[in-house]
Amino acid sequence: MKQVNKWLKSADEALNHELIKIVDADGKVEEVFKGYISSFGAMVIQNGLPAALAINMKTDTGEGKQRKKIIEAIAYVLYKSSRYPHYTAETLLDESCTLANTNNHRKLRFLKQDVIDASIALKLMMRTYEFCETEKSE
Repeated sequence: MKQVNKWLKSADEALNHELIKIVDADGKVEEVFKGYISSFGAMVIQNGLPAALAINMKTDTGEGKQRKKIIEAIAYVLYKSSRYPHYTAETLLDESCTLANTNNHRKLRFLKQDVIDASIALKLMMRTYEFCETEKSE
């Protein structure tokens, strides 16, 4: 939990980052993000890190584009932690797949824990904002 507390500021920056845009101009978060971030940790534990990242990176639907923002925010938190200097959503997925394929279980376990901690920091910071109904695009 100590690491999560250190990453709260970075999580807030990620939520408000101009390229990620989870928090809107009115300081509100769409309700759908609460579900995405709440289910992410369980998805990692159940499916493994590479699979959970791949599922959330799929962008061929409107929902997929929203889900990818969670991975982008997690990658941003990891980048700001200085432990992962070049992290984007894509490099996070690539690194997790590489570690899984090379059977580097120790590094994968550390990466998995860092990703979960980053998602917890995001979840905690997201709760400091007001949630609003998801706007339906037509």
